[in-house]
Amino acid sequence: MKAYWVIDILKDIRQFSEKNGMMTLAEQLDDAIFVAASEISAKLAEAGTSDGGTGRSRSFSGAVADHEFH
Repeated sequence: MKAYWVIDILKDIRQFSEKNGMMTLAEQLDDAIFVAASEISAKLAEAGTSDGGTGRSRSFSGAVADHEFH
């Protein structure tokens, strides 16, 4: 799987939470999205990867590239 799928799932859950009036959960998920993006970005940097020239940008400040990491 690509590294960015985690952020996509968190964003979907956040949208669901907000639409259903669960604002505290939505706010916590904002934090989780930020943490996930930061940690994924750090892992990708450790692995020496970049965006791989795909030209694709992610909606979360470009923090996550289309790469896998272990």
